[in-house]
Amino acid sequence: MKSRLRNSRPAESLPETEVEPDVGITEVVTSFDDRGADQSLEDGLPRSPNVAPTRPDLGPPAPGPQSTSQPGSGFGLIISVAISAVVFVLAIYATGSPTANPLPLAQTTNALFWTVGVVATLAAAAGAIFADRTASRARERGALDTHRVTTAWIVPVVSTATAIVLVATFHNTTMIVGGPLIAFLGNAGALLSRDLLDDVDEPAQRTAAAIHALVIHSVAFLALTAIYVNKMPAPVSAVLAGLAATLLALEALERAPVDEARGLVFALLAGGTVAAAVTPLRWWLTYGLIGGAVLFVVFYCAVGVIQTGIERRGFRPRDGIEYGLVPLAAFIVLAIAA
Repeated sequence: MKSRLRNSRPAESLPETEVEPDVGITEVVTSFDDRGADQSLEDGLPRSPNVAPTRPDLGPPAPGPQSTSQPGSGFGLIISVAISAVVFVLAIYATGSPTANPLPLAQTTNALFWTVGVVATLAAAAGAIFADRTASRARERGALDTHRVTTAWIVPVVSTATAIVLVATFHNTTMIVGGPLIAFLGNAGALLSRDLLDDVDEPAQRTAAAIHALVIHSVAFLALTAIYVNKMPAPVSAVLAGLAATLLALEALERAPVDEARGLVFALLAGGTVAAAVTPLRWWLTYGLIGGAVLFVVFYCAVGVIQTGIERRGFRPRDGIEYGLVPLAAFIVLAIAA
């Protein structure tokens, strides 16, 4: 009996599927694990094979020349122009025939003049503080200096008050230009130099420090001259001169490597030195500018010695020449000119 399978059609052969050679799953996984291990070694973080590698945090950019555009600078200029405009109006108001009042600053002024002057001085302080707070410096170091008291208001306040006192003292057409100029340069110079002091470029910092010191010492000379010229009673003159010198010394020592309490003590020492020089200076009959210059030399010498002692913790021969022989020569010249 024949098998029925012999008469049936042969089974159609299925097409052979070409199978790629096995590359080995183990090799793929091993290769991926090797890359993951290398990446883990690079950034110090373990990697999972299913997690894509992320770029490590590179941190803040390296120090270098940054933009010197400060938001507070423009506002500081606006405040300076506004304050100088008020002083200009006061200078016009003060011109006129003087009265018989022996005090020069009260000969052509009244309560309205001094009320506006006080408001302008307070506005200069508020504007300086606001400009300093809105500067990029304040935002960048706000976390570090939240407890530090700003001294940005000192030079604008002293320069504005000095301009108003000089306008009231001389009450002439010259001060119509001179008074507003003093107020503008004192406010704008102080605020702009403070902004430049935070520039990361070292040459710019040295230039800004020189400008800042020049503004402080110029305002000190004008303020002490204005106090001396009016020949007020000795206690009043000593207190005013000591107060102005203390505030300006505090501003000069703001960036010195010393804490606030010790900086205040050093500023009081400088102010006390200037106040002590007022009384004997009143016995010397001399011109107003020369008397103011003498007080300025005392201020310059006191602040310079304190700054040098704090920053260098010692004195060099050139420091002795600068704060010893130079003031001595200045006193001799002033004595001859008197």
